[in-house]
Amino acid sequence: MISIMELLNSLSVIEVKGDTDRMINGIYYNSRDVQPGSLFVAVGGYKSDGHCYINEAVKRGASTIVRDKDIAGNGINLKGEVTDIFVTDSRKALALLATEFYHHPSRELGLIGVTGTNGKTTITYLLDSVLRCSGLSVGVVGTISYSYNNHVLPATTTTPESLDLQRMLRDMVNRNVNYCVLEVSSHSLELKRVVGCDFQTAIFTNLSQDHLDFHKSLDNYFEAKARLFKDYPVKTAVINLDDPYGERLLKAVPGKVITYGINKSADISAEEVKCSPDGLSFTARTPLGQIDIQSPLLGRHNVYNVLAVIGAAICNGIDIACIKEGVKAVKGVLGRFERIEEGQNYTVAVDYAHTPDALKNLLRAAREITNKKVILIFGCGGDRDRLKRPLMGNAAARLADFTIITSDNPRSEEPLKIIEEIEKGFSEAGGKQESYIKVAERKEAIHKGLELAEEGDLVLIAGKGHETYQIIGNKKRDFDDREVARGFLRNRREERDV
Repeated sequence: MISIMELLNSLSVIEVKGDTDRMINGIYYNSRDVQPGSLFVAVGGYKSDGHCYINEAVKRGASTIVRDKDIAGNGINLKGEVTDIFVTDSRKALALLATEFYHHPSRELGLIGVTGTNGKTTITYLLDSVLRCSGLSVGVVGTISYSYNNHVLPATTTTPESLDLQRMLRDMVNRNVNYCVLEVSSHSLELKRVVGCDFQTAIFTNLSQDHLDFHKSLDNYFEAKARLFKDYPVKTAVINLDDPYGERLLKAVPGKVITYGINKSADISAEEVKCSPDGLSFTARTPLGQIDIQSPLLGRHNVYNVLAVIGAAICNGIDIACIKEGVKAVKGVLGRFERIEEGQNYTVAVDYAHTPDALKNLLRAAREITNKKVILIFGCGGDRDRLKRPLMGNAAARLADFTIITSDNPRSEEPLKIIEEIEKGFSEAGGKQESYIKVAERKEAIHKGLELAEEGDLVLIAGKGHETYQIIGNKKRDFDDREVARGFLRNRREERDV
């Protein structure tokens, strides 16, 4: 319980009507969840506006309403016993109210934020392992799941809404979690979901084209990422110096920075890098001295992920032995070059790569594993950044031996139209007509790719990774690339065994 007056101290308020001495027993932004004696924050959304649900919230017992829009003449009837708080920004107010209500939980644990286009999830898994090797209790919040102290919740968004995040952080503190490793998406920064968070460390991985449907330009996308380092309390920033946007960010960060890279003169660097079908090995040069790294992860892009983890670990006082052990212990990450083994004589891997840069990294890693054919199956999501579609087609034409262009999550778009936009990239790259086919039905496309594979080949199923659904129109149906591939391969094996 907390009084409205205590909460008001954190807000930028335009006007308050009603009792400010009353106590609040909960905060909600979804009117269906409202409980009697609680506070409802009306937040404007892309599909619906919380201001349209104020009456419902009051009917359910909300004693206080926070809003940032004029509601006069909109049929909203706030009775005299309801406190009405008019603020400049409901989204920011929600985050600040949640932070106050849950008593600033990020100040009571080590919060490590990871942002960038690619690598966030892998870094959180690696950091989780390294910190645990040091005897620490760790929570991980990101694209795959929200997990801590044997609690695992499915991820609804990469970074939870501010209220849900602050509630989760408080629960972690109550359960004696020492660190939380948080994927911080550009959307969450733009939508103020991490307002109120104090970061022990923040990591910048890289920036390449993605989410331009939301941000409109790469500059806007970069500025959204940069907010984590410029607008929030961050004790130490860990920045990829090899990335051009990392260099740009370095000039704008006000506090302490540790840099990492392979090609530039960074604080933490990698030498004698070896990538093989068995994983990675390299020597890391660090302020603590040399660390000989062995990792089962595949591909040069994962060298950068490990270097980022070394930087964050050093910032947080983790010793070399724990860094080595923790990195080596991570055998793989769900949906990130996840191998599907059903006794076949070729390699099958499912990966989340859904940007041009991630697809290039995936295909280059594939070349380190096989000297036979690389068969790629991928599509692009509907109602998302259309400009990246031909770029991904271009990467596939140049780096795969054979490609099957298919659907991803088409959402409201026509799958064949998306496929045609990807196909343009093949023409621009000079790709031959015989080097790809179009199969709109994803299950059929996966089966076709597996049928074409021969001994020693590598089949990559890209774009959806760990996802267990496909969104067609406005419906979400069960669909898991890994299970589709396993089912096909098992049937093939049973046919051979008959």
